[in-house]
Amino acid sequence: MPTFIDEAFLQRLSYLRFIVKGRRKGHLAGLHASPRAGVSLEFADYRAYVPGDDFRYIDWNVFGRLDRLLVKTYVHEADLPIYLLIDFSASMQIGIPSKAHYAAHLAAALAYLGLRGLDRVGLFPFSDELIPGLPARHGMGQMGKILRLLRDIEPGGRTSLDQAILEFLSQTRESGLTVVVSDFLGAGAEPADGLARLRHRGDEVILLQILDPEDVTPHAAGTTRLVDVESSERVTLTIGQRTLDEYAKRVRRNRERLKAFSFERGIPYFQTTTDVPIERFLHEDLRNGGLLR
Repeated sequence: MPTFIDEAFLQRLSYLRFIVKGRRKGHLAGLHASPRAGVSLEFADYRAYVPGDDFRYIDWNVFGRLDRLLVKTYVHEADLPIYLLIDFSASMQIGIPSKAHYAAHLAAALAYLGLRGLDRVGLFPFSDELIPGLPARHGMGQMGKILRLLRDIEPGGRTSLDQAILEFLSQTRESGLTVVVSDFLGAGAEPADGLARLRHRGDEVILLQILDPEDVTPHAAGTTRLVDVESSERVTLTIGQRTLDEYAKRVRRNRERLKAFSFERGIPYFQTTTDVPIERFLHEDLRNGGLLR
């Protein structure tokens, strides 16, 4: 897979961070609030200075106004495991750029945001089963490993998201933020059982659907031979306006079903196409939708 991320792109993400519901207990002093007391980047309140307090936490602006020594207190924050489950089945090969390339670019951006926020990030590619990935680790050294894996992996195979999630759960013990990136197309792409298991474990789940413009509005016409990229099944159709209208209806139905499925379970769902710039999707859709801020 070609290079899809550079330093300039990462710098343009510098003001974004993940939003996570509730407070979590983690292992590091990260950017997600935890009930435990301590020092972090999340300001909580003031208290009176007592001998022995660290001078670095005195608010000198307040001292200048009120002639009182007050110390800033903070909510201890904890790292959050962020798991990226990325679909690399054969259907993700479609498009220029391909859906797989777009998904990899998006995964790299999300991984960077997580690691920059001192979270642990893991990458778990899948098709009909989980492809060897990377367990959640912190530090920018993990970013290099993620980029190499995303660069080297090639899409192939059928989609079986439920099976991939089952294997993912067997490899991870700690709940976290689990982001599933897929086109959600194909017989095995609706993860009802898998998502139920994730939610039961306590994961906060996000679904990101990536489609090619041709998935939404195909331009085929006349007698056309179609090949299912996952099953290799071939069929010859005469495509006219009636066929295109019926296809558009089924595409809408698929998207509405996935959206309703997510809404009923309280799972945020976002959809985009590969002609939408990644930065726009991040800064507008995901930020406005409450995943990032």
